[in-house]
Amino acid sequence: MDWNRFWGVLLGAVLLCSTSCQNDLETVADFETLGGPSQVLQGAALEYSDDGQLTHRLNAQHMSRSSEDPPIWEVTDGFTLEVIDDTGGVEALLGAQRGSFAEETRYLEARGGVVLRGANQDTLLTELLYWSADSDRVHTTAPVEVRTPEGTLYGRGLESDARFQRYSILEPTGTFLVDTTTSTP
Repeated sequence: MDWNRFWGVLLGAVLLCSTSCQNDLETVADFETLGGPSQVLQGAALEYSDDGQLTHRLNAQHMSRSSEDPPIWEVTDGFTLEVIDDTGGVEALLGAQRGSFAEETRYLEARGGVVLRGANQDTLLTELLYWSADSDRVHTTAPVEVRTPEGTLYGRGLESDARFQRYSILEPTGTFLVDTTTSTP
């Protein structure tokens, strides 16, 4: 046995092992946050609750959660957000092609083919809508069309409760017919 060769190989192996495969935690953390989503969901169905009571249900084709802090969910390829009442029924339904949801503030920006339908069947059509879970309100400054059983209203801008039961069109446009044949005592 050639002891010099044996000790040389052993010393080389020790040096190789001691100098390779070293990463400090900072280097690993930098690698993990190089961009891109930290989580991606396909065909997602998420439920939100307050004190154990279901309040909202989100169905989305594609969702990705950012790696930034606080995290932002980007929703693409269409989604629906159901506003759930105390009995578990759907009070309102919001749909859009894409959106952004700030997880920490529970603030949603819906874009592209936005439709909001309330329990009374009034339906809002617009291209941009903001929804805040904290205030339980929706609003937009974009052009709006509101379809009701009585007719269609148009304007720019709208403020409403999240259930689309009470709303105001900020700048109404078009012709409005007012029935003056009935009087109220």
